[in-house]
This record gives sequence, C-alpha cells and structure tokens, in this order.
Amino acid sequence: MTIKPSRSLPDIRLAGPEGLPKYLQLKNALAEEIAAGRWKAEEQLPAEDVLVQASGFSLGTVQRALRLLVDEGILVRRHGSGTFVAKQSHPLGGPFQHFRFVNDAGDGILPIYTNVLKRFIVKEAGPWDAFLDSGEIVCIDREFSINNEFSLYVRIFFCTIRFPELTSIDTAKLNGVSFKDLLFRRYRQRTASYTEQMSVQALPAFVTQALKLPKGTVGARLDIVARDTRGDAIYVQYAYIPPNARQLLMS
Repeated sequence: MTIKPSRSLPDIRLAGPEGLPKYLQLKNALAEEIAAGRWKAEEQLPAEDVLVQASGFSLGTVQRALRLLVDEGILVRRHGSGTFVAKQSHPLGGPFQHFRFVNDAGDGILPIYTNVLKRFIVKEAGPWDAFLDSGEIVCIDREFSINNEFSLYVRIFFCTIRFPELTSIDTAKLNGVSFKDLLFRRYRQRTASYTEQMSVQALPAFVTQALKLPKGTVGARLDIVARDTRGDAIYVQYAYIPPNARQLLMS
C-alpha cells in the first residue's frame, strides 16, 4: 500500500509483514523514510491531518504511530510548533545523578542524549583549580539534549595526571557515556558524594552560540563537584541550562 502523494507528503511505501497493525505499518514507513534522508534532523514532518488524508488512516492511528516514534527518540514534539525529526545523538544510560528532568506524568525522568562538542587542555587558571589537583587540566564540553526538547551545555574538568586517558581517547567514544561509570570501569574510581550549587545568570557567549540561543539569554548554571571516599575532587562540572518548561529534580 502506498500513501497518496500530496503537496506536503511524497509517496511512502508502508512497511511491515501482512497483517501488521496499521499504526505499526505507518510507524515503520516513516522511520524508514527518515533513515533514508527524506526528512533531515530537526526538519518538521507534515501535520497530522495531512498524514491522515494521505494515508487514509484514522487520526488515532496516525497519532499512535507518531507517539511510538517519539518514544523511540526518532521524533520530538514541540508544543505549538509540530513534530520534528530528532537531532542525531547518543542516549546516556541511567541511573542519572544529574540533569534529571521530570516527565509529563511526574513519575519518571526524561531521556538524555549526549554529544561531545570539543576537548582541550586548559591554559588559564580558574575556579576548578581550587578543587582539582595541581597539574595539567583537560576540559571536555558536551551537549546534553533533554528528550530532544532542549539542550544543556555541559563543561567538565579533570586532572590529566589522575586520568591520562581522557586526553587521548577518541572523543566519539565518549558520546552517550557516563563519566562516573567510565572512571569506575577504567580506574576503579568510585564517586562517593557530590556538591551542587545553582545560580541564575546570562549564559556565556560560547553557550548561546553552540545552542543557537539569542545573545544574552538568561539561564541557570549548575556547579557540580564530584568527590571520592577521601573527599578529594574527581571532577568539576558546570552545566548551563537555558529556559525551559521542565522541572529539574535535585537531591
């Protein structure tokens, strides 16, 4: 069966074995078209009524197919704007210690997807020096996408003497990785405690540029220091959080 062409929607061959429910046929067809590049990352899909008219399926069937694609992280809904193809990113495995934004039902945490933006050796002195051992410091910047709705800019500092591998590991291998878990696997480094402090400020230019926000956007900065069982700092992390409609769970 082929979805009828329209001004907004090209032909789509419905996918799946005979007898597969219609919502799964439509879901599979849309997923295949996205994978093939019919709609690019962050591109808007046709409206639900267009999909209804083109497919001949009911609104409920169309909505169910789209909801499954949202649940799988392939699509993202933006209130008042429509349904978009999600940015290509890497899911971060839980359980989460930070950046726990509450879902609509209030009984769970939204998924987190991460990408490394850059890594560099820190040349200047900064507040991280008060916590980390003296010596060379490496900084890794990442984008944390919260349910593909909005993104945080997260900057994390390590002492290279303590964790030398972080200066040379392929940064692609750090996409979707929890540093807490990585440090335990590679160095048997356990994290015993955290301190968190939050402030509200104009987000730095490097954050607004990376997240494509208006210059001067005011958001929150969450400062995190992770410590080992002796109380020594393992890493220092700054998370820049733009305005959003989600609740952040803190403990």
